[in-house]
Amino acid sequence: MATKEEYLEKLKAQLDSWENEAAELEAKASEATAELRAELEEQIGSLRTKFSDGESKFAQISDATEEAWEELKVEADQIFDKLIDEFKDDVEHATNEAKGLFAKIKSMFGG
Repeated sequence: MATKEEYLEKLKAQLDSWENEAAELEAKASEATAELRAELEEQIGSLRTKFSDGESKFAQISDATEEAWEELKVEADQIFDKLIDEFKDDVEHATNEAKGLFAKIKSMFGG
């Protein structure tokens, strides 16, 4: 069984990963067409909300006593599993949307 510190390290690594993915999407959105930018910004907003939810749970566990964190861990596992699935779906959706629009633009210019 993981200690509180090990568990928090794992959660922090996940949050850092999400932050990096959101930053990559933001960079792509800044270079995108207006139509694509709107779609990506919507997805980024959704990702940021999930990131915020994860940070809140991380803070709650960080502040918990040794006895209370075990109970919070069960709830956090469920929340993070759900957030991970939703986050992956959001990133995949945004990436697919971007690829689709880039392919349309490329085909319009004979590429």
